[in-house]
Amino acid sequence: MTDSNRKIIIDAITRMLSRREHSCQEVYRKLSQKGFARDDFMSIVQEFVDADILSDHRYAQMRVRACAARGIGTSRINGELKQQGIDESLISAAIAEAEIDWFELALQVKQKKFGQQVEGDFKHRQKQMQFLHYRGFTQEQIQYAVNGD
Repeated sequence: MTDSNRKIIIDAITRMLSRREHSCQEVYRKLSQKGFARDDFMSIVQEFVDADILSDHRYAQMRVRACAARGIGTSRINGELKQQGIDESLISAAIAEAEIDWFELALQVKQKKFGQQVEGDFKHRQKQMQFLHYRGFTQEQIQYAVNGD
């Protein structure tokens, strides 16, 4: 690899990370799409990881906070982060560190979409439950939100 290629790859990674956190897998994918050879950028990405400039843990923390702010539950967050190549232990740690009351978040999401009242009609309750399930909340969180207890 030439010195100019190295500088171009470093510049590309720096520009990516200046906008937002990225997972390592995401950086690999984007560099490959730009036409760089995997052998050329693997060592450079590892330098960024070793210097703690690129961190899957920070990326997971950022995604958990961003998803929770959008009303998305732990199941869906977990799936999204696994698709990004984040380790299960990092995902669990990021969710725990967020210190979010997922039951209250499910209740807030339900109330924003369907209102404060507890629905008595079976079909309407099912619709609420399906919506919260789609949003990634667990069954216990859904029951808490729908039943209001």
